[in-house]
Amino acid sequence: MLAEIVPPEILTPPDAYSRGFHRHNGALVIDGWLRRLAGQDARCRMVLGRLARAFLHVRGQQGLGFARLGDYARERLGMSARELQSLARVSARLEGLPEIRRAYENGEVSWAQVRLLIGVATPDTEGGWLALARGRTVRALAARIRGVRGGEGGEDDDAEEPHIRFRVRCPRRLPRVWRDTVELARRMAGTELTVGQAAEAIAAEGLSGRPAAPDPWPALWRPAAEPTDPDETHAAFPPALDWAAVREAIPMDVERLADGCETADPFVLDARLRRVVGARQRIDWQMGRLLRVFLDRRLCRLMGFRSAAHYATERLGCSARKVGALVTLERKSWQAPALGDAYRAGEVSWVRALAVLPVVGEQTAAAWVARAQEVTVRRLVDEVEWALAGRLPCEPVPPPPAGASLAGPERQMGAHGEDEWPEAGLAFTAPASVVALFQTAILAFRGPGQAHWQGLEALLDHVTTEWAGQPRHRDPVFARDGWRCAVPGCTSRRNLHDHHLLFRSRGGDNGRENRITVCAAHHLHGIHAGRVRAWGVAPDDVTWELGVRQGREPLLRLRGDRYVSPAA
Repeated sequence: MLAEIVPPEILTPPDAYSRGFHRHNGALVIDGWLRRLAGQDARCRMVLGRLARAFLHVRGQQGLGFARLGDYARERLGMSARELQSLARVSARLEGLPEIRRAYENGEVSWAQVRLLIGVATPDTEGGWLALARGRTVRALAARIRGVRGGEGGEDDDAEEPHIRFRVRCPRRLPRVWRDTVELARRMAGTELTVGQAAEAIAAEGLSGRPAAPDPWPALWRPAAEPTDPDETHAAFPPALDWAAVREAIPMDVERLADGCETADPFVLDARLRRVVGARQRIDWQMGRLLRVFLDRRLCRLMGFRSAAHYATERLGCSARKVGALVTLERKSWQAPALGDAYRAGEVSWVRALAVLPVVGEQTAAAWVARAQEVTVRRLVDEVEWALAGRLPCEPVPPPPAGASLAGPERQMGAHGEDEWPEAGLAFTAPASVVALFQTAILAFRGPGQAHWQGLEALLDHVTTEWAGQPRHRDPVFARDGWRCAVPGCTSRRNLHDHHLLFRSRGGDNGRENRITVCAAHHLHGIHAGRVRAWGVAPDDVTWELGVRQGREPLLRLRGDRYVSPAA
């Protein structure tokens, strides 16, 4: 497994960088180690890309008992399906672009540059594009490619839309109303929407019945973006910066994980993918530690970069969002050491660590880390949302009792006092365009002289009334199971089937305790294909086995959303 390459004396607590810290020398030293870590991460991406290609080719998630790639990637690898598909796509394109591939393996171009190049380069033109990329900044290369395409962006441009934070102060009861409305949005969409996607659906529904208000939302000042020079090179930065290629090797046991992957079965590929992800996690925590010092002391500006995002893209080849998340996780790990230790040891994945960040604290870290190891990501996210909806200001937020129902009490619209103090808050992160649309919808429902939270409440009441009043299929089993597939980790909310745990052909009755909600994919290609097994009493005492294989233990065994045997 990948060892830590940064010396312990460099990975000291950020507070240790105080007396005697020389900013110029420190910036160059930390930058050098960050680039070495980025070089290791680049090599891991190559291995992960080959494994991902093989996994997608055989639709490995189905053989392991998962209906969707996104559910598998989130539960087993701690990443999104989009990232896994992107790695596979880049790996496949590099097979036909040998010059760019060699340059990437040798550290001459970064991941950010490769993603741009594979969108325009062909076997005949890759040499010219590679020569253009060498010495140019990432943003200059992106500007040049946009110019060639006539202003059209690449297929990943949407992912680069800046994400911003929406916040509003509100009474303590409103976060629970928000959670219920987000859940309703997911049911209406038939899929597991993110909070940002749910906010977009809520805003669109609200604005479909009410015109936008003329008053703008109070805007925060942001500096105007400077136009990008398509000919900008590394010469624009201080001469002390070393732009030489960094080719950092990774241990052979990680490098060799891609050998023979084309003929490996899904279970072998799953084990290899998880090992590479674990190696990257060791890299990430070291990068997070160094990046926190680098950003807290504003060393990026000392080196000629406008912002942390600019530094991350040009020097490390990674996204600003990833850097921000790494630093946030690092800061939280010093407030809650149990989370930092578990993440560093690979006991909780990237997705699980990010899920508990809003609720974890020094007093509750151990409990939340234990919960993150015990349940599926789906259940963990539900519990975090439940905890946030009922939290008190400045109070620790423990996880709910194991297996507890997360359903909130019935709410009567308008049942609240006149003089309410906005002592709580509601916040989420989403693309800037989504936040702007959501703010517009709130203003449309805000009455004269009312606070923003009152407009938000009116919007949520309107949307809930509209959606709850729409006719839909009535099924007591679907309603009991929350109108989503009950297979652990599955996020499907559409094409639902009413499955009999004990088949009627084997003597099972039609009672509700013998019936459970499953999606069509899991019903037809999981249970009836022999890849998924379920037995017990619905809804609270059902045992599931995923990745069933003859003569061997299944990949996973769970009771409800709680692991019975550890994740293999």
